[in-house]
Amino acid sequence: MTFGGAPADGTAPGTGAASATADALRVDDLHVAFPTRDGVIRAVAGVSYRIARGRTLGIVGESGSGKSMTALAVLRLVPRPGRILEGTVRIGGDVIKDLDERAMSRVRGARVAMIFQEPMTALNPVLTVGTQIAEAWSLHRGPDAGKAREAALALLARVRMPEPSRRYGDYPHQMSGGMRQRAMIAMALAGRPEVLIADEPTTALDVTIQAQIIELLAEIQAEMGMAIQFISHNLGVVSEIADDIAVMYAGRIVERAPAADILGTPRHPYTRALIATVPRIGARARRLPAIGGQVPHPLALPPGCAFSDRCPLADAACRAAEPPLADTGGGHLVACIKAEGGAR
Repeated sequence: MTFGGAPADGTAPGTGAASATADALRVDDLHVAFPTRDGVIRAVAGVSYRIARGRTLGIVGESGSGKSMTALAVLRLVPRPGRILEGTVRIGGDVIKDLDERAMSRVRGARVAMIFQEPMTALNPVLTVGTQIAEAWSLHRGPDAGKAREAALALLARVRMPEPSRRYGDYPHQMSGGMRQRAMIAMALAGRPEVLIADEPTTALDVTIQAQIIELLAEIQAEMGMAIQFISHNLGVVSEIADDIAVMYAGRIVERAPAADILGTPRHPYTRALIATVPRIGARARRLPAIGGQVPHPLALPPGCAFSDRCPLADAACRAAEPPLADTGGGHLVACIKAEGGAR
């Protein structure tokens, strides 16, 4: 079984050169909210980004920043009572809000697939891993048991699963964490998606297995030409795979730029604080720096900039109004009035 796909498109997402056909995924002004007895929680607030074919967008931020909810909105799987208030999500040239549920179910897996942080909660514990991969293949390719088994074995081999024939008959609990994640990747690839969303896929793994999973995703992307949305709270991990990075805080993107620019010249105080927490080889410190304060409750965000209560640069102007995401030069977008070249 072959896995060749369209060649990677090197056009940077979010630039004028990126045409509608070059964008595997485009999100414009996405808003997701959850009504509660105490008020409406703004889980995602005006998020926009593009990912071109063959490119990887890393989305980083602390827990509760809206990273995973953005991904679920792309798949139109926002849990109730939450709902997408407004915004447009395009997969290729198709607007997902225009699709009925039957059509959307065909999109999931076949055009956009997702792998999760903890495979034990995503895999069915009473079915063998091979059976689950074969079922995913059959869902998109047709009910041929023989071809489905052959395809599942080929997928297990492609993700470098040790002894694919043996592991085909294993249940999830019989596998290590790294093996389970490889099985999840194999299942996601069964439909040959245009877009792969990886939600914290390496968090529960040791650093050696993390590196192997990241290398595997990069290899498969080069082979199939798919776009990847890689979600993590760890900038160090994201730096190993992302072409571009979007930093989220309190439901908004507060900085977005090519990965080299974000890592080399971060312009938002929150991004700089995140980078400072990444361990460095050879650095000697008694303890790693931590970001002061706490992530604000979504129903009690501070006025103006949501990061102002934790930001050492914040003043009255920061608390007067929520800063827009503005281009500070070279396509480096920042939502901070203190950023060089930012909105004033």
